[in-house]
Amino acid sequence: MPLNNLYNSPTDMADTHAIHFSTDFPSAPAKVFLVGIGGIGMSGLAQFLRHQGYEVAGSDRGLLDSSRQGLFNALRAAGITLYPQDGSGPVEFRPDAFVFTTAIEPGNPDQLADPGTPVFHRAFVLSHLCTKCGGRLIGVAGTCGKTSVTGWIGSALNALGRRIVLVDGGYLQEFESSARPGNFFASSQDAPPEFVVVEIDESDHSINGFSPDYGVVLNVGDDHYGTEELIRVFRSFLSRCRSGAAYPSDVPQLAVEEPSGRVAPYDCSARGYAPMRDGMRFVSSDGIQILSTQSGLHNAWNGEATYRILRLALPGESPERIAEAMSRFRGVLQRFELLSAPSSPVAVVNDYAHNPEKIAASIQCARERFGSPLGIVFQPHGFGALRFMEEALAEHLRRSLEPGDLFMMLPVYYAGGTVTFSPTSEEVAGRFAESGVEAAAVPSRREAAQRLANGDYKAWLVLGARDASLREWTIQLAAASQPPAAGQGASAREISGLS
Repeated sequence: MPLNNLYNSPTDMADTHAIHFSTDFPSAPAKVFLVGIGGIGMSGLAQFLRHQGYEVAGSDRGLLDSSRQGLFNALRAAGITLYPQDGSGPVEFRPDAFVFTTAIEPGNPDQLADPGTPVFHRAFVLSHLCTKCGGRLIGVAGTCGKTSVTGWIGSALNALGRRIVLVDGGYLQEFESSARPGNFFASSQDAPPEFVVVEIDESDHSINGFSPDYGVVLNVGDDHYGTEELIRVFRSFLSRCRSGAAYPSDVPQLAVEEPSGRVAPYDCSARGYAPMRDGMRFVSSDGIQILSTQSGLHNAWNGEATYRILRLALPGESPERIAEAMSRFRGVLQRFELLSAPSSPVAVVNDYAHNPEKIAASIQCARERFGSPLGIVFQPHGFGALRFMEEALAEHLRRSLEPGDLFMMLPVYYAGGTVTFSPTSEEVAGRFAESGVEAAAVPSRREAAQRLANGDYKAWLVLGARDASLREWTIQLAAASQPPAAGQGASAREISGLS
């Protein structure tokens, strides 16, 4: 689909919101205003725009949220001006362009304050910058694992001394600092990059605006729309990869018919996989042992995908050097992030898992590392997403949960947008229970904490996306789980006071 039609088709949010997205993006040093700049994708794009010489400002409804001040302070340190989302920002900043995401609802006060300024879709701007900044583009797609693999590729390229620009959907531990959130990284401020590595989202079809040099699809699962549509979207993406692309061998439907071998499957058997105390090891399809601090069988699959793309993009690099560079990857915040201390009687993990496949993978990883039973808290990340994945989630939980496990659903997190406020967590948990899946809806985090404290679990898993305060709450859980030795910490039985 041509770019001038992509973001204004009836299948995306432009039609729903009655917003016409423009496609003639101004050149630097134009002034760009991002609405919802605190989002993980928008904050990464804001930093990319600054790196490319634009003057950048933005607004966010959560500007005063205490759990997000680290991000906002880092954006300010990068020279980005922040405003409340009340219409004052555009009046003062006088932008040449707005950038919106599909989460922005009709009647946003910033757009109403400056209706004549052209509006651009986030994905369009990201694709535009990737093309303009130079370097070979590596795009990572798939239902699960995109953030980890994008970060893993970027980390390895950086360790190999390659100049990169990285735009990721999570905060990478090795690139994060008080002045840098970690979802954007540029190894040079002056020289153009050799590679641009980006996570590409399929949720609103904006993946159709990307034609990378190298691309990988990691998997196909239920998240935003059905399997048949996902297969079509991902096959189209693979066919547009100019120099090489890979897809998992266990999804043969992704095969693209072309004679050159440019698009080929990668082995996802996770050969030689073995969990270790501090991570895992596995053997690549060409016999190279790879050690990693990442955990879980699913990350062995992610590791093979990472290795395959690196071999495609770096044909002159030795496999051993690639494996060594991959071993340095420290991971992504909220990707099976162990927050409890070694002395804690219970492991406390925060994970971004928010769809059936990711939730099942997190449960499997926790059971593999810590044993059973498990106490699990899941916060659904939107009413539409919960409605769409309900059936698949029930099936994955039926296979993943064991006797003694506790699976709790918090109220649905609402991030804005035009939605129907159903189903609720109570409705879904009720239907799960009727079908034999042990699940409970809890009205608050306080009650979830009480139920965790009243059980004898090997690990507490807190799962969910988008809501930054969820990780902060998990940190509080981890602190409260410490034994009261030396007058510090609280008994696990005292976490009932957390809300």
